[in-house]
Amino acid sequence: MSLDQVAPIRAALMARRAAPAPPVDARRAGFEAQMADVPLPPDFTATRVQLSEHCSALLCGVEDASKERVLLWLHGGAFILGSSESYQPMAARLSRAAGAQVLVPDYRLAPEHRFPAPGEDTLAALDWLEAQGHTAETTAIGGDSAGANLALGAIQRRMSERGASPVHAAWLVSPYLDLTHSGASIAARAARDPFVDPAGMPETAQRYLGEHDPADPAASPLFGSFEGFPPTLIQVGSDEVLFDDAARARGAIEAAGGTCVFQEWAGMVHVWPLFAHQVDEGGWAIEQGGAFLRSQAPENGG
Repeated sequence: MSLDQVAPIRAALMARRAAPAPPVDARRAGFEAQMADVPLPPDFTATRVQLSEHCSALLCGVEDASKERVLLWLHGGAFILGSSESYQPMAARLSRAAGAQVLVPDYRLAPEHRFPAPGEDTLAALDWLEAQGHTAETTAIGGDSAGANLALGAIQRRMSERGASPVHAAWLVSPYLDLTHSGASIAARAARDPFVDPAGMPETAQRYLGEHDPADPAASPLFGSFEGFPPTLIQVGSDEVLFDDAARARGAIEAAGGTCVFQEWAGMVHVWPLFAHQVDEGGWAIEQGGAFLRSQAPENGG
């Protein structure tokens, strides 16, 4: 285990937490600049597509990825930052691991576009994939942190509307699913998590929700229905304050009769696969996620 690789990331995150929080625009620009320095593989391609009036996306893939299978990935960023451009290095690794194309939407961001705008853009992405001929048998969905919230919520919304899952598998990384912040791990693991500061979590939820009730299952899908949920992989770091969001989602899926593969990664921080270019465990987690999606593909007996 390469905890020595995580140490400088932890130190940088703790230093950032100790400083005054910069404005949203500065946070966005800083993240985009950070990810722009991560190299892309030479066989990676990305094409801009228009999903709806409000939302475009990058359709990404590596050379040997199937054109018939697609992973819809919702990026993290506390609902306020991140983009398809900055997630290209992640998309390249996802595509290679899953052997599929990866669609990364630029869903609208808060606080300019609050709930339910990001969720509506996620549904538009599913509609666009359907229009391209993709069915549940060829489509998987995933996301990290706030993106996992949107991914899970989209499954629940489609299940409610149509009585069937729009995808054959789901993959959630460090999911942020309870905007009421009722998980016991928020207090219990606060000193261990260098990434997510519990003191800032109410502001995160308010930026996204405004005056909307955080207990609404449409905003906090942990409280929604898991009946008929597709097989799901959940990956979470052992030091995350959001650990209980992941653990309770697993419990809800299994209580509803579904299948959930739950992975607790020792010593890992929030969304550590995003640092796969620096941390071996990040790459390993993506490889295991890709293997899970391959195993769930209908042609492989999933």
